[in-house]
Amino acid sequence: MEKNKPGKCHLCGAMELRISQKYSALARVTSDCKPWQSGGTLARCGKCGHVQTVVNRRWREECNAIYREYTIYFQSGGSEQHVFNPATGQGGARSDKIVAELKAHVALPENGRLLDIGCGNGSFLRACSTALPGWRLFGTEFDEKYKAQVMAIPGVGGMFAVDVSKVPGQFDLISLVHVFEHIPAPLKLLRKVLRKLKPGGLLLVEVPDCECNPFMLTVADHCSHFATNGLAEIIGSAGFEPVVATNQWVAKEITVVGRKPLRSRPVRVPLLPEEETQRIFAHVEWLDKVARQVQRLGREDNFGIFGTSIAANWLHAQTGGVEKFFVDEEVSRQGKMMLERPILAPAAVPEGSVVYVALPAQLARKIARRLSRPGVRYIVPPPVS
Repeated sequence: MEKNKPGKCHLCGAMELRISQKYSALARVTSDCKPWQSGGTLARCGKCGHVQTVVNRRWREECNAIYREYTIYFQSGGSEQHVFNPATGQGGARSDKIVAELKAHVALPENGRLLDIGCGNGSFLRACSTALPGWRLFGTEFDEKYKAQVMAIPGVGGMFAVDVSKVPGQFDLISLVHVFEHIPAPLKLLRKVLRKLKPGGLLLVEVPDCECNPFMLTVADHCSHFATNGLAEIIGSAGFEPVVATNQWVAKEITVVGRKPLRSRPVRVPLLPEEETQRIFAHVEWLDKVARQVQRLGREDNFGIFGTSIAANWLHAQTGGVEKFFVDEEVSRQGKMMLERPILAPAAVPEGSVVYVALPAQLARKIARRLSRPGVRYIVPPPVS
């Protein structure tokens, strides 16, 4: 599956990358949920254990091409995707859920200054505007495409298209919501963030949980692939005190909160838990197995895929589009088209259909049990080993 090749780990700097030999044959998908060609390079560092996409000239060129055509939350007209309870089907905006959990688990002052790095069109800032009305809010992005939308959010005092080190002032809370996985040299960014925080200030990092959700390995513009304990180790190694490290706030995601200590802590080379990183690296085999399973199911007359995000787009690309339709519980996506296929509500799936639930097996089983009805068969992926 792998062999040694020269390459520099973008976390610890060691020249000890081991390259997956099967990954390059897999199709990929962009982080804004569009199919992308195969040819990526997945590696695991033999020193620190970090699982990563090799950051080279080709990867940077691909990212530039992806971001030139980036369409944030295009399936729902620019509105942030919802996260759902797989057992009940109840859902809400992801940022609202993150902020609610943050307030429930971390003591926050009534007033403060928050900087959201990679704020996009302002979804997280909008949630903070409602939940933290006494706070002044700021955001950064690599361009000013969404500046008017962001500046219209109550409480926002500025949106900057500059490096975080050049943003004026210091902050009580700095957030990286689905940004950290895109960043080469993540320790360098963490050191900049540490300097921009007030003593005792908080860092919030939200990333995909690649240990439980192998589909996230297929995202072409992600260069780091995290598990919970490994991410906590990285943030701790950069000088932060641990506050929260969990994958329970949002399904398929990791949340880590760190605090800037009143007295500086020594910076060290992170050493990630070997079992976690080995499991992530081995997910390439699982992805291949799932693609072959879907290819077989695609021979059914009425075959559909549950989901309209990363996993569904990847399965479409990897199998050559064997599905006839997609299924989604998010009302804003129902009735639309994706990849020239209709997006159906679960109740609209015709009898005689087979639907593949494109989620990690544990979540997929809950959804399949809830949506199952006579005449419609829901199939779940194999367990992640």
